[in-house]
Amino acid sequence: MRKTKIRLPWLGESIGRDTGKKRWIREGEFEEHRFSGSLIQRVSVNRLYIFYITAFLILLVFLARLFQLTIISGRENQELAESNRIQLIEREAERGVIYDREGKILTRSNRIYLLFKNGEEKEITKDQAQDLEREGLASENFEGELGRVKQEVRREYTLREAAAHVLGYTSEIQEKDLRVNANLSSAQSIGRLGLEQTYNNFLTGRVGKKLIEVDTFGKKISILGEEESNPGQDLYTTLDGDLQRVVFESLHNQAKSVGTKKGAVVVQNPNTGEVLALASSPSFDPEDIGKSVSDLEKPFFNRATQGSYPPGSVFKIVTALAGLESELIDENTEIEDVGQFELGGSTFSNWYFNQYGKKDGILKIQKAIARSNDIFFYRVAEKIGLRALREMAKELGLGQKTGIDLPSEAVGLVPDEVWKQSAFSDNWYLGDTMHLGIGQGFMLTTPIQMNVVTSFVASGKLTRPYLVSKIASRDEDFVEIGGKILGDSIVASHNLEFVKAGMRDACKLGGTGAPFFSANYDVGCKTGTAERELGNPHAWFTVFAPFDFPQIAVTVLVEDGGEGSSVAAPVAKEIVDWWMENRI
Repeated sequence: MRKTKIRLPWLGESIGRDTGKKRWIREGEFEEHRFSGSLIQRVSVNRLYIFYITAFLILLVFLARLFQLTIISGRENQELAESNRIQLIEREAERGVIYDREGKILTRSNRIYLLFKNGEEKEITKDQAQDLEREGLASENFEGELGRVKQEVRREYTLREAAAHVLGYTSEIQEKDLRVNANLSSAQSIGRLGLEQTYNNFLTGRVGKKLIEVDTFGKKISILGEEESNPGQDLYTTLDGDLQRVVFESLHNQAKSVGTKKGAVVVQNPNTGEVLALASSPSFDPEDIGKSVSDLEKPFFNRATQGSYPPGSVFKIVTALAGLESELIDENTEIEDVGQFELGGSTFSNWYFNQYGKKDGILKIQKAIARSNDIFFYRVAEKIGLRALREMAKELGLGQKTGIDLPSEAVGLVPDEVWKQSAFSDNWYLGDTMHLGIGQGFMLTTPIQMNVVTSFVASGKLTRPYLVSKIASRDEDFVEIGGKILGDSIVASHNLEFVKAGMRDACKLGGTGAPFFSANYDVGCKTGTAERELGNPHAWFTVFAPFDFPQIAVTVLVEDGGEGSSVAAPVAKEIVDWWMENRI
């Protein structure tokens, strides 16, 4: 008799085979005996039950998973399968072109083609991209033997740093942008700063879309649908591109030469509010902003519209108008320059006395403006009071946004008793009013605000500064955007003429605008040196030209620059000289 043992792995048992008889060897084992060619097997009933139950549970789990995949999540899984088979390709649209007032291109979009292969990219021409697709080696629709082609749109800025703050730049859409507007496409760029940001919705085109069917290897099978991209609308600005370059270079060179690197210039047409040039320093390259991201000098900060500074003596224009309009002084009012005087334990002095120990004697308003005499304007402020000063400042747009079409414009500050009590828990004193009369103390203005004031003196009209004159589509539809006159009867015309006369004398021999003494044309100007507790004063200069028929108003600020007559005025002179030579 031959006996063998067989182990059943799923039962963990041994089975003995015996050709002579059948008997149990131990629990879970049995012997096989052949009787007349028949095989009788006995298996533990309990073990079989466990096997059947386990098999049933496994089958039940499979059925439940199948139900979940096909019934509960069937639609979702079908969409996932389709997404692997069908791909959506978005094509970035070209942003609109921005032109200057003469139709010269300031910024435009250029479409480029990139070949991607194994994580590397190489720029190719449009013709090369078409050749690769025709030969089936690479395409925007599929990845071929040489890779995949991708189209991108790059923004070109013809003036680079010179117009960075007024035009802005573009960058990829971030998560925070999508939170604000969920309809944005990640395939599109978005405007940052300047006109790019203000008019982003007009400049942004419609993204192109293409549905393609691919096989399991990512190869294109067919194009299921396609929608071409449409370019954005174009902007026609009031900027003079050539003047913009001159303005920036003059400001940049002067700010660098005095060691501050910081400043701003605004140039307007005083009759319309058209901004002819606007520059801020330091600047940045809008085609490569990465170089400036970590710059501690804040190159992305637009000092022309966002910087708030004490205006110093350029504010005496406002004080003079407030005094004349109050009728508490007139063109014949005389005030003696005593050099310095004391009030409430504080000393009030004139710059001429501080620097040279001299006095200007008895002055009327015209000479006081020309000489920028502090004593005269201290006494005017004392005479007319805080309310008259504040009302005139507000009438001329100070302490509020000008409305220029640039983002994040600063408001500035025209202080009063309530403000001081809130800010410092202190009362307002007469000395505060007198300091306000010469543009010191708590008063804050922006260069664009002071340029609006200068434009008003030049033309007699208070205008809203603006940069975009027309928005046009490629199908020749367009919208005209004109200027807006905010007021033209703010002060009596004869009072305005008295102030203009003083500003004319300021740029003649004996005035404070020394760089213009030798000019062969007449202008109206005002210097400003805004003192600070720490550091050098801010240098201000504001001017309109030509005097009789003003075409431009220029305001220059050089942060921490020193005296307005020696630091800011030369910048303005260079700008006005260029204008008189090239635009008159």
